[in-house]
Amino acid sequence: MKNIVSFVENKNVVIWGMGREGISTYRYLRSLYPDLHLTLADAKPVDLTLYPNCDFIQIGQDNTDDLAAFDYIFKSPGIPVFHPEKLLDKLTSQTEVFLTAFGKNTVGITGTKGKSTTSSLLYHILKRHDDNTIFVGNIGIPCLDFIESVDENTTVVFEMSCHQLEFVRHSPHIGVILNLYEEHLDHYVTMDNYITAKSHVFTYQQEDDVTILNVNDLETLAKYPRPGRLVTACDGLGEDKPADISVKDTTVTTPHGSIVIAEEDTSLPGRHNLYNIGIDYAICRAMTDMSEAEFKASLATFRPLAHRLEKVGTFGGVTYYDDSISTICRSAINAVKALGSVGTLILGGMDRGIDYTDLAEFLRTAPVDNLVLVGTTTQRMNELFTSRGIGERMAIYPCHDFEKGVRKAMEITAPGKICLLSPAAASYDMFKNFEVRGDAFQKLVKGE
Repeated sequence: MKNIVSFVENKNVVIWGMGREGISTYRYLRSLYPDLHLTLADAKPVDLTLYPNCDFIQIGQDNTDDLAAFDYIFKSPGIPVFHPEKLLDKLTSQTEVFLTAFGKNTVGITGTKGKSTTSSLLYHILKRHDDNTIFVGNIGIPCLDFIESVDENTTVVFEMSCHQLEFVRHSPHIGVILNLYEEHLDHYVTMDNYITAKSHVFTYQQEDDVTILNVNDLETLAKYPRPGRLVTACDGLGEDKPADISVKDTTVTTPHGSIVIAEEDTSLPGRHNLYNIGIDYAICRAMTDMSEAEFKASLATFRPLAHRLEKVGTFGGVTYYDDSISTICRSAINAVKALGSVGTLILGGMDRGIDYTDLAEFLRTAPVDNLVLVGTTTQRMNELFTSRGIGERMAIYPCHDFEKGVRKAMEITAPGKICLLSPAAASYDMFKNFEVRGDAFQKLVKGE
């Protein structure tokens, strides 16, 4: 077992947050230090019979005073810290200790949307080229669970959420920000705080490292230090700007040459996915001796992740797509553009105050016949869309309830058309997460 946390020896250590990552951190620390006394902190009680030689303190996000007594605080992602100045010098995490040890091995991919697909695809292709490749991070695999698999030649693909990046002080060798949109403001309060967290994927790099940024975000990110070499990318979803990586029709251009990705070459639909593929092609060509033919052969064997424009099937002549991962305007817009003519679009969920103006402007001319609105965003979306005259060109059904909304969509979608769940809203008003929402949608349309 590799020891990359030797700094905790004889120190007073607390693990804050006993979800998947907190439990993983406990296992790793205990394997190295069987006798080290640890403290576990969580908002909910923890069964200490499962964790020998540990104490427990109950900590809410507004009451963190008890944490100040510790030397090191291993914080799990997603726990808001509203007064970090009190704890900043003590905060660490799996991501932080992993990057400290293996940052030079790591490709870190973040962004508001597309990071799961882009990182999963990159791992899939690199793994087929070189078996000494691992995939960790926001996809649900705590990085310390794979510490024994990492040596000096291992390539690490790390899908990095803003929460994992929030308090790190090291960056990966290749840091990627695919895009930046309004998201997670319930956690960060301001967009500036959210962007600052994302920026840590490059702000601690060295001169021999590489930063890949969406050219449309350069102005937003200009105030952050960028020590690594910059590679720009244009997603082609708005204004086409000169960039090192770009998409035009089916051609992806990178600093290492162009590649044509025809529809039959990939199961990932849409221009936004061509952009993701282009990022991965540039990284693969920069890191390896991979040929274009090898890249395309591996691309052809990759299958889309669940709930990301996932084709559920055709029932009663209607084809259903599950894009439950969609929590912002841009993802819903991209989904409609990728699929073409949509009979019914199901929108809505938890209302986090996101501005839906861009979505409303798109729907004024979008190839959509019906809108079904669900969740706590129903009223606000309905008022906005109605005020923009969208109800004059397509039918709008404010259903509030998710099951009722899906059944209405099944009823009104014409045979030969598409019924698309791409909510542009979080799921937490009705579901534990977007996966559970997507599963519920699929069971309803399959009649299970």
